[in-house]
Amino acid sequence: MSAGWSCYCWLLGNRKDNEFSESKISDMLEMVKNTIHDSPERTKSAMNNFLNTVAISYEPLHEKAVETAKEVGIVEVKRDNKKSSLLNASESIQKEVDRGRLGFKRKYVRC
Repeated sequence: MSAGWSCYCWLLGNRKDNEFSESKISDMLEMVKNTIHDSPERTKSAMNNFLNTVAISYEPLHEKAVETAKEVGIVEVKRDNKKSSLLNASESIQKEVDRGRLGFKRKYVRC
């Protein structure tokens, strides 16, 4: 389940915004909002990363991604034999915006 979310993260962070369907990405944001807290642990992490990536690298839905991150709040990811991670997409997005990274695209992507 997490691989698809991760793949979209790589693509959104590398390709031009006009190569994606805005309605499809918007629907995916809704899915994140509605299912992230009940998803498997790795999927929670991948969905959180997707939320960050849409907010930073896909400018047409930046505002919606920021709103979604606020609604989602803190996501707890339980790790085997380690303490849980608390992911806060809203804070991460704001840090990147403060650094002036809105619209950031990578030149190279490795999968």
